[in-house]
Amino acid sequence: MNELASAYRRQRLENVTLRRELEHKSQRIRALDGKLLEANQKRQDVAKRIDELIAQIDQLDSSFDSVDV
Repeated sequence: MNELASAYRRQRLENVTLRRELEHKSQRIRALDGKLLEANQKRQDVAKRIDELIAQIDQLDSSFDSVDV
């Protein structure tokens, strides 16, 4: 009987430890998800800015082409 109680205590301790690890990893995942969302937003902003710059360059090219004629 003593052996069974000892095994039970070990299992409870392991359970507590695993729950703490799970909570820690869940917090880390939430933090990384936030960083990922932020990085994706920055990437979209940069892509939009690049598209705007390309459009400006195309417009300047058109302007120069019409002046050369």
